[in-house]
Amino acid sequence: MTMLRKILTITLFLFFFNSTFSQISYKKENIAYDIDDIPVYVNFSTNKSSTDSLYYIKVNGELVKLRCDIHYWDGEEQLNSFCDRIYYNRNNYNNQEMNDLVGYCIVFDEYLHIQDIRIIKRFHDLNDKIRNYIMVHNMLMKTEGHWTLQDKSMRSWHIYIGYHKFY
Repeated sequence: MTMLRKILTITLFLFFFNSTFSQISYKKENIAYDIDDIPVYVNFSTNKSSTDSLYYIKVNGELVKLRCDIHYWDGEEQLNSFCDRIYYNRNNYNNQEMNDLVGYCIVFDEYLHIQDIRIIKRFHDLNDKIRNYIMVHNMLMKTEGHWTLQDKSMRSWHIYIGYHKFY
């Protein structure tokens, strides 16, 4: 009887250890990191494409629930045109192209003020990473006040995840 208890105890221990470990590693898989490997948001849903379980990870580790129902006033095409105008008309434009697809996310508070902008895809040219990051960050900051919600009755934080092709 004691041998059966030992086997049962070991089996239960391994079962709980395995289930706990698999949940921890699952959560790590669903964390989006910026180009500096700092966590931006986590998706607690079992469906990776689901957006109803997104949480922004503040610098202090606090989690803030996010909604994805925010969009640029004039649409995604106009947002890309706006970014292109700023990129090509800047003072230090030297006709040297980045030729890169840049992924980014913009986090808004409940009043639609931009709280954070993170680049979530690395630039090809890592030597110019900081210069390009500052340029994209400044470009996206100029969109402040040009965002709207699908459901304006919801007072929560929001996230916009987008990509821009720099030619």
